[in-house]
Amino acid sequence: MSGENKDETTPAATPSAANYGSVSSPDKMYLDDFYEKIGFGYAQIVFWTVLSLISILDTTEEALISLVIPYLRCEWNLTLLFEGTITVAVFLFYGLSSVIFGKAADKYGRRTILLFTLGTLAVTAIFCAICTNKWQFLFARTITGACIGANFGAIVSFASEVVPVKYRSLGTSLVIFVSKVGMFITAVTAYLFLNSLGWRWFIIIVSLPIIPSIILLLILPESPRYLIVSGKQKDAQAAIKFMADMNRVQIDEGTTVVCKQSEELGEIRALFHPEYRRETILLSIIYFGNILVFLSLILFLPLALNSSFCGGNGVTPTHECKKLTQGAILKVAIVISATMIGLIAAHVLSHFTGRVPALRIFAAMAFIASLLLYKCFSGTVTVAIFYVIEFASSGLNILIWIILLENYPTYIRTTASGFVNFWGKIGGVLGVIGVYALFYLSLICW
Repeated sequence: MSGENKDETTPAATPSAANYGSVSSPDKMYLDDFYEKIGFGYAQIVFWTVLSLISILDTTEEALISLVIPYLRCEWNLTLLFEGTITVAVFLFYGLSSVIFGKAADKYGRRTILLFTLGTLAVTAIFCAICTNKWQFLFARTITGACIGANFGAIVSFASEVVPVKYRSLGTSLVIFVSKVGMFITAVTAYLFLNSLGWRWFIIIVSLPIIPSIILLLILPESPRYLIVSGKQKDAQAAIKFMADMNRVQIDEGTTVVCKQSEELGEIRALFHPEYRRETILLSIIYFGNILVFLSLILFLPLALNSSFCGGNGVTPTHECKKLTQGAILKVAIVISATMIGLIAAHVLSHFTGRVPALRIFAAMAFIASLLLYKCFSGTVTVAIFYVIEFASSGLNILIWIILLENYPTYIRTTASGFVNFWGKIGGVLGVIGVYALFYLSLICW
């Protein structure tokens, strides 16, 4: 995992481009030359803003489901098994759709997939808010999980494909950072409205970004890099003109922007080509472990705060109808805020140490802090440990995605994102099962 940028316009990918970074003829320009010419300006800011808005929906689900579960327990008398089923279904279909729609996004376009999933999310959000029983809720959240899983790979690929190579890691970091801000906003929204307005209105409020996301995405063109690689030259030139005009840069009439076209668009087998096999396997394993820890703790914290989980000091763990207190929601928000700081710290550290050394540092930090949870501490100390783990896990998360986007070319980039994301969510599913299994054992054994 070297972290070096690989793309269709490098000499290895396009042997005809003898001098990478130079224009081969007056009427032909390589795509990265075009991005260097128009620079970083209004076009990239608009693309990143829209994609960041969409990314908020991804992490909203991770925080939302853990915050809403106690209220569903009261309204529908949920068993511990059904609570676990809701969470497992969401993240299982999240992982499956990452692979399916990741491949689809490489074949049919990032924008096309995002519009489809956002439209579906709008419908499921309304249905979820008006559902009358636990089975309807389970169905609605399962579809929601599938749509969000489809979104993530398309978002990070899209963000990295509309900028010069030197800004690619910045784009990835920014979009994922805003998604973590979205998780924090969800927790703050819960603090303000969950107990006063109820869980139904809470779901509607946190789903509101869907509306402007659809409107703005309809205005923007598809990723020019994807369009060129997929052979849609006419649409690509229109997208390129759109970006050049927004950045107020003149491109000569008749200039064609090109890069290598691939016949393996969205093929999973390409991930196991000798050039990419090692990265595919290692990134999948690391992300699996990271999301297992990350999602387990996001789910476990509200459950623990609401159920007096840490027994041993005369307190018995319970599973009963008990809504989250304002203090418990505030603690969740504080822990979630660590994800934003972890992203920034990882991005800065990786510039000094390199991607892989930074990855090792954050992985070690998450592992050591996780071991401390073996012992029961006071509420404040436990929250502090959770904070450190979420900080380290979030930093590890951004480094994985930066390395992935820098090592895979356009024609399999979203497929790779979906594949790695799938194994991450499988880790999340196993983490959820582990949390509920251990909690159940504590109820019958304490």
